[in-house]
Amino acid sequence: MRDVRDVLIIGAGPSGLAAASRLAARGRDTLVLEEHDVIGRPVHCTGVLGHDAFAELDLPRDTILSITRSATFRSGHGEPVLVESEHIIATVVDRGPFDARLAERAAAAGAEIRTGARVEAIDVTPSGVTVTMRDSAPLRGRALVLACGANYRFNRALGLGIPRTHVQSAQLEMPFPSIPHIDVRMGRRIAPGGFAWAVPFMRGEASYARLGVLCETDARGHFLTAFEAIAREYGAPLTPPSEPRLKMLPLGPVKKTVSDRVLAVGDAAGLVKPTTGGGIYYGMLSGHFAADALDACLASDRLDERDLRAYEAQWRERIGPDIRAGLAFRKLATRLGDRGIDALMELARVDGLVPLLKDKADFNWHRGAALALLRHPAFRRAVISSIWS
Repeated sequence: MRDVRDVLIIGAGPSGLAAASRLAARGRDTLVLEEHDVIGRPVHCTGVLGHDAFAELDLPRDTILSITRSATFRSGHGEPVLVESEHIIATVVDRGPFDARLAERAAAAGAEIRTGARVEAIDVTPSGVTVTMRDSAPLRGRALVLACGANYRFNRALGLGIPRTHVQSAQLEMPFPSIPHIDVRMGRRIAPGGFAWAVPFMRGEASYARLGVLCETDARGHFLTAFEAIAREYGAPLTPPSEPRLKMLPLGPVKKTVSDRVLAVGDAAGLVKPTTGGGIYYGMLSGHFAADALDACLASDRLDERDLRAYEAQWRERIGPDIRAGLAFRKLATRLGDRGIDALMELARVDGLVPLLKDKADFNWHRGAALALLRHPAFRRAVISSIWS
């Protein structure tokens, strides 16, 4: 048994496994600690990301359930607005197998992965990092990557802080009648401060959907409201077959993502899309950035906060502008009442917003579409009028 590992990684989600693969491929002695017994379970997220990410990050294509180029948006009981585009391609993945494939790749690169390994405490000293386990001996490493999702029990003790605000989500996957497009619904009654969705896909010959809500409060209650509305439209049973899975999602980065010998990535760093709560793409990018910075710092044996800030500088340069634009857009959007949302839906139908979205939208990067909307005169007038009223 090795006494001291180069890197200990807490969490075997996409961000932790992205870091593990990259570090192990460069010869770093890497150990991943996953608290659950099965990687990829339980499934928390909708598993939707832009198709471009598969080539950019070499993601496992055999986990793709469906590919779609269209979505409908509506408010209340209004008519849906259809957005279709050949270059906006959303991919739905089977999240459990997706994470399992990433783990296989990390192991093939040389990383060790332990499941059922819950970390109880972390102690950082000038000479290294010690993690205390629930059912095994303590482990030591030269550095630590926090990739434990939206779970911030270690953040305060390590001086990283927690996200300033959160939203709630609830989601359920189930057999469901065929839906032609991703269905997105907005409004204070159905999802205050967020939206509801139905994402269709196939499992073999069977039609399925993931139905969920992102909202400010009472995710379960708003999920039941949204579920009934969507199920009624498509002729499905009006009662969910089981309870939805509930989750808290961070909105915005933590105070800092590095401290001495420690880096936080993905949801643990608050690096998610403020507009949708999506975290796979940002999480894997941040895992790669963390691995790059750590590899250089391990080589020089300089692992204090000042040296690890190269990681923070890299994600702020690449992801930061999108996060800032998304936060600004979200702050504005959450101030809209139902009348304002209705006005924007009507504007989309009659005043050219759909072509603008087709031209500017990118599923992985939301800044271009957000800025284009904010610069659109009619959009600004509708938003200002709604907020003023």
